[in-house]
Amino acid sequence: MSHYYTSTFKITLIFPLLFILGGCLGTKEIQSEVYITALGIDYSNDMYHLYFQAFGFTNVAGSDPSISSEPAPIVVGHGEGETIQGAIDDIEKNSVNPLYYGHIQTFFISKNILDGHMDEFFDFFSRDYYLRYNTLAYGYEDDIKEIMNVHGLFYKPPILTFPYDPNEQLFFNSFISTSTVQDMIKRYYEPVGSIMVPTIKISEDYWMEDNKSKNILKISGAYFLSQQKFNGWIKEEELSGLDWFNKDFNNMKLTIKDQSVSMFIDNLDYDIEIVGDTTPKYILNLDVKASIRENPKNIGIKTIENDVKKIISSQFQSTFMKGLEIDSDIFNLSEKAYRFRPQSWTVDKLNTITENSIEKMNINVFIKDKGAIK
Repeated sequence: MSHYYTSTFKITLIFPLLFILGGCLGTKEIQSEVYITALGIDYSNDMYHLYFQAFGFTNVAGSDPSISSEPAPIVVGHGEGETIQGAIDDIEKNSVNPLYYGHIQTFFISKNILDGHMDEFFDFFSRDYYLRYNTLAYGYEDDIKEIMNVHGLFYKPPILTFPYDPNEQLFFNSFISTSTVQDMIKRYYEPVGSIMVPTIKISEDYWMEDNKSKNILKISGAYFLSQQKFNGWIKEEELSGLDWFNKDFNNMKLTIKDQSVSMFIDNLDYDIEIVGDTTPKYILNLDVKASIRENPKNIGIKTIENDVKKIISSQFQSTFMKGLEIDSDIFNLSEKAYRFRPQSWTVDKLNTITENSIEKMNINVFIKDKGAIK
């Protein structure tokens, strides 16, 4: 009798372990999967086109994956379908290895998607539990396959270049704020304000590698959307006014060309006051702290401070007017009025942004470091 109970106890103990051990039988080695690091999405000829940039762990077998003696191979896949999921199914059916989407860091979104297909994009995004809402989002106009085939300097893989990890470059020079899918979702259905989607282009004007021009990816400008419609595109140099109202500000370089003065903008602080009766108007208060890096002509501090004020005012005015040309409140002034004084005006009044909407702009510039003087 005791033998019977002993045998039963052993079977009861061992049986669950078989399930635990059996679970290991289905595991995959990391080398056997294709790790997708970026997705490009387009819509043309009534079909969705998805472009998959892949990264394999065989590329990082060395002790330091950031620098290699030769370029890490870049794998780009393409699928198409009548729906976004259909395009994914198309590439998965033709993949030699299982695809893993948990490492996607960047989305490249075409104008064709931004102009009329954002609802489908957000629906797809919300249903795929592998995708993270803090994924960076960029627009593009160049050939997406060429964009995805750009290596970093020193043969760095694409995941170590600017569009995937912009923080290092932004640390030295803020320009256009980055945008995430979460930023887009939060603003897309809002009745006021605009969404800015920075656009990426290929440039060969700045670097050489192995004595040949080296392609890099850089910001070319930004697309703007508001009230669920596509408004247009503004090039980078026309968006300089946004630098002074950048929530991601770290550092910024500024040159006063006529005076040969080179400066670092060390700190920005701004406040927007809401005024007006029949329509909202705005008073902009901006405090700027700067350090002089070079002043070979020994220009006076007051002169430099006044010149900086003129530059800021001119850049803001130019960017603001460019926004009006494409019917975009690109500084999101109306959003602030909507948040803090929602009962004061109708949505139509809030969206009535004109050149007269700026009541006043107060700029205070403080030079905290005069730099070396000859």
